[in-house]
Amino acid sequence: MFGVHAHKKTTDAVARHGAKWLKSKYSIWILAGISFSESLFAPIIIDPFLIAMIMATPKRWKLYIGVSIVASVIGGIFAYILGSIFFDTLGIKIIEFYSLENIFESIAKGLDSNGFVFVLVGAFTPIPYKLVAIASGLLKISFLTFLVASIFGRILRLGLVGLATHAVGPRALPLVRRNLYVLAAIAGVLLLGYLLIQLL
Repeated sequence: MFGVHAHKKTTDAVARHGAKWLKSKYSIWILAGISFSESLFAPIIIDPFLIAMIMATPKRWKLYIGVSIVASVIGGIFAYILGSIFFDTLGIKIIEFYSLENIFESIAKGLDSNGFVFVLVGAFTPIPYKLVAIASGLLKISFLTFLVASIFGRILRLGLVGLATHAVGPRALPLVRRNLYVLAAIAGVLLLGYLLIQLL
């Protein structure tokens, strides 16, 4: 769904081969970098990295959630700027590199119909948030609307992942993945209903 399977494969590969970073004194900066790059260009998902950090040092779980949220939103802001100013030179290359042209077109149509709701859905569900952010900039969605929806969506998404990890431990990743697909489907239905109401 919306390229999430490709993102999952890349994420799992990175997580398998890069477990040593958890013991690094720069681990929190690495988590911030991963969160930032995921929102801007990288074909990864933040969840496994956030879960790994919390499992490694459980008492700092709130800090790790906060770092992930802030860095992810900042990455989204850069993606918004990329779409707004540099779409023709850089933005389109990122989209073409991952062969996401059709998905991007669908997201752009949704954003054009109702920016806040679609950004919120993109920030919360498995829809690649970077595409939503780039499309928001391209379509000149109000920056404040984009920012507020991004903050709410990332708090819900990463807060849920972090809280689940804190509560149930290593079982959190499959649990969150299963539920995110369900939540994505529910959010999609709600969005479609909302847009239909707007059109009537």
